[in-house]
Order: sequence, then C-alpha cells, then structure tokens
Amino acid sequence: MRLSYHPRVQRDVNEILDHYREVSGESLASRFFEDLQSCLKELLRQPTAFPFYLSHPWARRMKMRDFPYLIVYRILPDRVRVNVIKHEKRHPRYGMGRA
Repeated sequence: MRLSYHPRVQRDVNEILDHYREVSGESLASRFFEDLQSCLKELLRQPTAFPFYLSHPWARRMKMRDFPYLIVYRILPDRVRVNVIKHEKRHPRYGMGRA
C-alpha cells in the first residue's frame, strides 16, 4: 500500500508551515513537519485503526500527536489518499468536497 495526496494537500501543508514560521520560527515549523511525517507513516502502517470522520462512509481521520491538526483520508484498493490536513477548529466540512 502507498500514500497519495489530493493536489491541494501541498498547499495545506505550506500554509501551516508558513504560519508556524511566522509565529515562532523555523524550529516549530520543522517540528510540525516531523510530526506530520511520523503520523503519515503510522497511518500507512495501520489505515483502518483510525475512526470514520463525520459518519462519512469513506472519510477517516487521524489526529496529529503534538499539533492541533487532523489528517483526513480515504482507503482505496491500492493506496491511502490524504484529502485534507486541517486545523481542528476549522469547519468540520472544510476540505470534504475534495475527491
């Protein structure tokens, strides 16, 4: 199994990194990115271990360990597709229209 990403996920990550660089510098942005990478590896190892999101039939969510962000993804036959990475306080439906 492999990971794939909706094209807008890169923008999600860039915006988060830019925010952390602005408020606290490169070290916090680096910590976020390391936590994200660690979470994605875990998600790929155990994609069914995380709950469905908003009772959606395909969307699952993983909460990041050290940061208030959710990774919303779907399990496809040949891969795990990350659809959005968003702050926990964003509207629950933010990014859910991404196919």
